[in-house]
Amino acid sequence: MLCLPAWAGEVPVAGAEEREEAASNEPTVAELLQARLALSPVVVTAPIMSDPYRVTTDPRQPRLPLPAHDGGSYLKSIPGFALSRKGGTSGDPALRGLGGSRLNILLDDATVLGGCGSRMDPPTAYVYPEAFDRIEVIKGPQSVRHGVAAAGVVRFDREDPAFEGPTQRGYFGATVGSFDRRDGTGEVLLGGQGGYARFIGTWSSRDDYRDGSGERIHSQYERWSGSLLAGWTPDEDTRVELGIERSDGEAAYDDRMMDGTRFDRSGYSLRIVRKDITPWLRELELLLFRNDVDHVMDNYTLRESPMMPMVRFPDRRTQGARLVGRLQPADDLVVHAGVDWMRNRHRDGMLRGPAVVRFDETPRADTARFTDAGAFVELERSLDDRRKTVWGVRIDRSSSRALLDGFGGAAAGQRQSGRQLSGFARYEHRLADQPLAFYAGLGRAERAPDYWERERLFDLGSEVLTQLDAGARYRGRRLSATLSLFYGKLDDYILIIAPGLEPAEARSVDATTFGAEADWRLALDERFSVGGSLAWVRSDNDSDGRPLAQTPPLEATFSVDYDDAHWFGGALLRAVARQDRIHPGYGTIYSLDTTPTPGFAVTSFYVGRHLAGRWTLTAGLDNVFDRRYAEHLQRGAAELGALAGRIPEPGRTAWLQLKGAFE
Repeated sequence: MLCLPAWAGEVPVAGAEEREEAASNEPTVAELLQARLALSPVVVTAPIMSDPYRVTTDPRQPRLPLPAHDGGSYLKSIPGFALSRKGGTSGDPALRGLGGSRLNILLDDATVLGGCGSRMDPPTAYVYPEAFDRIEVIKGPQSVRHGVAAAGVVRFDREDPAFEGPTQRGYFGATVGSFDRRDGTGEVLLGGQGGYARFIGTWSSRDDYRDGSGERIHSQYERWSGSLLAGWTPDEDTRVELGIERSDGEAAYDDRMMDGTRFDRSGYSLRIVRKDITPWLRELELLLFRNDVDHVMDNYTLRESPMMPMVRFPDRRTQGARLVGRLQPADDLVVHAGVDWMRNRHRDGMLRGPAVVRFDETPRADTARFTDAGAFVELERSLDDRRKTVWGVRIDRSSSRALLDGFGGAAAGQRQSGRQLSGFARYEHRLADQPLAFYAGLGRAERAPDYWERERLFDLGSEVLTQLDAGARYRGRRLSATLSLFYGKLDDYILIIAPGLEPAEARSVDATTFGAEADWRLALDERFSVGGSLAWVRSDNDSDGRPLAQTPPLEATFSVDYDDAHWFGGALLRAVARQDRIHPGYGTIYSLDTTPTPGFAVTSFYVGRHLAGRWTLTAGLDNVFDRRYAEHLQRGAAELGALAGRIPEPGRTAWLQLKGAFE
């Protein structure tokens, strides 16, 4: 469902007598139209923005194209996102052309960082979307509560379970499709007023896919995850939750000479929440977490073994803490204030020749350690029932230390530290006589360089984005639409450079970025609706007088949906423009510009049936006309430079999905 804030519009709530009267009458066409706009489509073709700067969506709802199997693939369906493909899985997402550490990825508010120096395992590689209840995207520097995020924040969240008595309920989902695609997701939740236990498991696999011309792409994968969440709720205002998560997998990569043969993650978290402590202190939450990633890549397990076998086995430990309080000192004022701390340590190892069989017995060498401590406050004040202001400020203290001689050109023991200041102010206004709301916000996000950037040049300064965001949202009885505009200046943007082009593989430049996103949905009657989305960004490297590398092209979608409460179906057209504004050999930690990319258009459709209870069966066909095409953001490993060709997307793909909930 679309999660609208209380101020967003007038949604009448019926009393007991009105509900009884409504139950005895047939709904009017206008009421049915309003219901269609209040609910997401049965099959999501593009999640609608709940605010111009925010998207909230249900990862367990059927989707078109083929339902996503990892975090990056899921985000690609949201307007404004693009994905750098590496093979069949583990692509690197970018929002408005900004990815990597400019996009903050959180799993239940905890951070997971991959080990591969060439981004074989970005944070979204460890995300299994259907293991979560909700995905929230905050676009731009419009919040300081979830760390420093220039592009935005993506939160994969699980809802807090609530029980009135002993309860047993669950969820099941299964998908089969072309190229031997097989997915399964299951959850069982057991609980009562005193506590609960939640068990979640996922599994996904696929063979090498073929593109639109029938060429086989080295892209097979197999992934699994398991989660146990145990909660103690001694009263309705207290919750203590312990989380344990395990996942692993393997994946073939077509963009490099090695494959990922281990993506082993062990995650632990402890969350303590206390509500209604005093009339003004409404909630206090403490989170402690640790994530250990053990990653292995080689050139002989998932492909024909070469003359010189090679294996690399980095790992990373990330641990952190977060304490945040929600205060309400006055009826019209809500304050979120807190502190957070995170440390991550990276190690690496590599063997060649016959010695590769002993890699599990070989110790890894420490490469670098990073620490960040931050404090933030965010205030939301209602001026009246139609206007409010939101503002926040954040201060971080970061420290980086090279532990390996030569890391980014640094000597072992060399340190870099500094303070970063971030903040924003936003004004929101809803019209009294129209279902129309506006907002405008000015934000600043300052971040320290990450591991992947310092690996190329250790001596880098902080990067700053100052951005103006503005937008409007319309929620009428038949039409729902959102428009978002942004204009930003990047100071000391960290530009990654292919080896050999310049003395160093990274340097800082100044840049400008601006663009727009829009979506809309129109209910034609109680069964049919149409909708669409648009995302456009233009970015320039002001220092070099060139386009800013790795800027995605203009993209638009158009969809038609049908639902008569028994059968449902629809179609999606996705069109992407040519991108020739490139800077060859330059880009980001996840990909570099190579050549211009031609435009393309692909069509997908679906049909489904509502079954007994809360079950649905959906069938779909993606890339109906078997087009051969490739996305613009490409080359997952920046050190490969601009030599290799692009990876085409999958050709015609058929799939069948069964989903449902049970009690």
